[in-house]
Amino acid sequence: MLTLLKDSIQLTNFFAIFFFILVISNYYVSFKKTKWGWYLLIMLFLTVSTRILPATLVSDYEAKTPICNPNKLEQNKTYYLHILGSGYSLDPKLPPTSQLSKNTLARLIEAMRISQTLPKYKIVSSGHSKLGMESQASVVRRAAISLGIPPENCKILPTPANTAKEIQAFVSKFGKTKNVIVVSDAMHLPRALMLYKNAGVMAIGAPTNFQVKQGANDANNLSFPSMSSVNLMNSYLRERLKYWKDELFTTNLK
Repeated sequence: MLTLLKDSIQLTNFFAIFFFILVISNYYVSFKKTKWGWYLLIMLFLTVSTRILPATLVSDYEAKTPICNPNKLEQNKTYYLHILGSGYSLDPKLPPTSQLSKNTLARLIEAMRISQTLPKYKIVSSGHSKLGMESQASVVRRAAISLGIPPENCKILPTPANTAKEIQAFVSKFGKTKNVIVVSDAMHLPRALMLYKNAGVMAIGAPTNFQVKQGANDANNLSFPSMSSVNLMNSYLRERLKYWKDELFTTNLK
C-alpha cells in the first residue's frame, strides 16, 4: 500500500487531477469563472514540459557532488566503495551483469573505475530481495567478480531495503572509522551523503548516471513540450521530497 502511494506521487497525476477538477467545474459554472484555473494549468504544464527549467534544476542538483578523482585519494588507505542498490532481475538466462538494472550496473562500473588506481579497497554492495530470493547485493557481487574483481575484495549487505537502511547496515557491520566512497546516481548522492553524515561517517561521493549532460551535442535549452522533460522534473521533485523526509524523520543510524 505504501509503495502504491509513493508511486502515485507523479506530476502527470497532479495534472490529470487538476484537469478533471476544471472539467467538472466547467460543467457547473461558466468558463469565465474557471479561466484562471485553465491558464494556471497550461502555464504549469509548459513550465515543466519544456526542458530548460527541469534541466537547470537537475544539473545544479547533480553538481552538488563532485566527480570522484581516484588520483587524489590517499594510496596508503583502504577504501570501502559502497554501491547502493537500484534494481535487478533474477532471470537465470542472463549473466550477472545483465541481471543488474542499467543504474546498478553503471554504479558498479564507477566503483570499478575508482578501484583500479587503489592498492587497497573493498567493494561493498547492498540491497535486499523483496521475495526472499537471492539479494541484489549478491547479484552485484557476482557481477563484480565476473568482471575481474577478486572475490575477497567483495562484501555484501543483503538485508537493507532503502537508502537509510543500507547506510545503517554498513555502519553496523563495518563501523564508523572506514574510509567510505559511496557510489550512486548523481541525483541521489546528496541524500546518501547526508544520511552517512548523520550516521557519523564523512563519506566521499562518487556520482554516476547523470540525467543531464552538458556536452556540445546535448540539448538543454528551451524545447517543445515533452514527457521526457516532465519525467525529468518529476525525478527532481521526488528526490527533493525524499531528501527532506529523510532529513526530518530518519534517526537511529548510528
